[in-house]
Amino acid sequence: MILCGSPHPFFNRKTSIVSKYISELDDCEKLFIPMHDECPDHWYLCVIDFKNSHIQILDSLRSKNRDKFRFQSVKTVVEFCQTFFKLYDIGKDVFQFSIDWAPSIPTQENGWDCGVHVIRHMQRFKNGDSMTSSDFCNSVKIRREIACDLVLHEGNREKQTIVAIICTKTSTRAMKKLLL
Repeated sequence: MILCGSPHPFFNRKTSIVSKYISELDDCEKLFIPMHDECPDHWYLCVIDFKNSHIQILDSLRSKNRDKFRFQSVKTVVEFCQTFFKLYDIGKDVFQFSIDWAPSIPTQENGWDCGVHVIRHMQRFKNGDSMTSSDFCNSVKIRREIACDLVLHEGNREKQTIVAIICTKTSTRAMKKLLL
């Protein structure tokens, strides 16, 4: 974020909470950027692959009517990233990277699972795993898995509170159904 040609205080490399993460960008191999298209209220993913000097767009619900807009949105975000990298002396140059649509990714079967697809793509793509349709065969189960991963993550400071609330408000039978 740049205001009047100077960096916003939130991005101050020395004093902000962001400072501890900025240095990690120097060693970052992939940057995942969830993108939102307001027209159909749809999420898709931009992946900047620094190791292979490549940018991919992963979209589970491509649309001939929206492809041009989404591609241009990715270019705009990439330009912002390049400005940010340059401003904070992060040794990344994304201007020369090619941008294209990821080939052969699973398409969503409804109009509401795009966020699930974006999260699943980030989980799989970070390790270089390719996506298959079987990864999305049960979106309800995937939503539960994502929720459980978030709640039970070791970095979640509210984990004990959330689990206690769930345990006091949920019967044993309902709890088993929730976790399965």
